[in-house]
Amino acid sequence: MLYSIQQIKYEFLYAIKEFDSDGRRWRIAVSDLPPAETLAREGIDPQDCVFVGKPAGTPRAAQLVRDFFLDRYDVPDVGRLGEGGSALSWVVLFRPKASLPRPAVDLTGEEEEVTGFRTRCRG
Repeated sequence: MLYSIQQIKYEFLYAIKEFDSDGRRWRIAVSDLPPAETLAREGIDPQDCVFVGKPAGTPRAAQLVRDFFLDRYDVPDVGRLGEGGSALSWVVLFRPKASLPRPAVDLTGEEEEVTGFRTRCRG
């Protein structure tokens, strides 16, 4: 399934806002490979990142999404990743898990380990 520019922007904005609304802590790339493969090929362990990747309808659509996040949210550009042999149509937004803010504390339950942070949640 291919996604429209608006669908990809919505998904990426949701991810940015979910954590701390700071686009500068994320990275964006355009690739010809799915997100986990793109990160792995570039020497980034997908297990160490939070990432969202969506296939755009066209390579131009992927570039427009990338440009939007560069201009409006100061998301640093990683560039074009992957093998480069086919049309670049995936847009990948990612961030190291180590850069995530500490989650909010839920005072109603027990502590639980979540991505390396201690949180409180209902058991």
